[in-house]
Amino acid sequence: MSMKNYLTTASIVASLVLSGCASVNTAHTPPEGSAERNAILQAVHHALARQGRKNLVLIVPYLKVHNGWAWIQVNPQSADGKQHYESQSGLLQQTTNKWKLLEWMPAEEGTDYKKYFTNLKAKYPSAPPDIFPQ
Repeated sequence: MSMKNYLTTASIVASLVLSGCASVNTAHTPPEGSAERNAILQAVHHALARQGRKNLVLIVPYLKVHNGWAWIQVNPQSADGKQHYESQSGLLQQTTNKWKLLEWMPAEEGTDYKKYFTNLKAKYPSAPPDIFPQ
C-alpha cells in the first residue's frame, strides 16, 4: 500500500470513529429495527397498555435520544390501519437497559407548550435540551 493510500484509509477510519463518538454527544434518531428504538417503543407500548390501549401500531414522526433520555411523538393506530388515535408525545428515561415513560405531554386545547417545556426542563434538569422539538 502506498503512503498516500495509507493516509487516505487512515483518515477515513478516523472520521468514522469520530462520527461514531459524535453521535453519542448529540441527539440522534435511532434507526428503525435498532435495539435502542425497539426498547423505547416497547416502553411506549407498555405505557399505552396501562391506559387500556393495546395491540396498536405506532407511527413515529419524531424521536430524539441523547444520553439515556428520549422525547417521542407517536401516532397510534389499529393493527389493520383503519382506526387512528390521537397523537401523543412523551419523555422517556433509560434506567439499567430499560426505558420508562416518565410523562405524557398534555394534549388539551390551549396548552401553553412553551411554558410546558420550560417546566419540564426544570422538573428534569438532566434531560438534554436537544431531544425536545424546536
